Amino acid sequence: MANWEAKFVSDIITEISENVIVLPVIQRRLVWDEDKMELLYDTLLKGNSFGGIMTIQEDANFPPLFAYRYFTKDGSPVASISRDRLDKNHNLVIDGQQRLQSFYIGLTGSINGKILFFDLFSDYKNMEFDFEFVNDESKLPKMNPDRDEGTIPETHWISVPSLFMRLKETNDDDQVSYEIIKQREISDEKQKEYITKNIRTFYKNVFTVEHVGLAQVLI
Repeated sequence: MANWEAKFVSDIITEISENVIVLPVIQRRLVWDEDKMELLYDTLLKGNSFGGIMTIQEDANFPPLFAYRYFTKDGSPVASISRDRLDKNHNLVIDGQQRLQSFYIGLTGSINGKILFFDLFSDYKNMEFDFEFVNDESKLPKMNPDRDEGTIPETHWISVPSLFMRLKETNDDDQVSYEIIKQREISDEKQKEYITKNIRTFYKNVFTVEHVGLAQVLI
């Protein structure tokens, strides 16, 4: 028997952070590289499907089927946990670990010492969203020569974890856009438009559209 529900990416991150969604020891370690993680975020902001997630639901006060481990926030190995009885309900991820781990790292952590950045001048009209992991913001490219004529050739990067946290705190993409434009002293109207549109697209697809299909197998 299985239950199916659609969830926001932000809600999935909360459940991972609270160790409600965990990984059984039968799951392999994180194998996706930075490029694949970056493409996942472009897919997310495009609003495309990236497949469902399957879990086994385990109830508190019963022995777990498997030893399990929590998600890594920085790509480093996490020790497995074995308990006689669970102290809370758990969902063991059977399929979808790499995608969930990539969301957790990109939105809240780092990989190989690198943080994910989002270009606020991305070409939102053609749905080309640029993400990049770096350990030094000064190494991010200042220009994007591959963009179409009429777009903004310069780049304007923001840390994804900081953007995610501020949107979570305010639940208001207009306010966050206003804050960034003011803090960074953006006066050009076209640049303001791109920042506002890209933050709105990020907010929509992380917080207000149920992109994650979660199938829970009940045992």
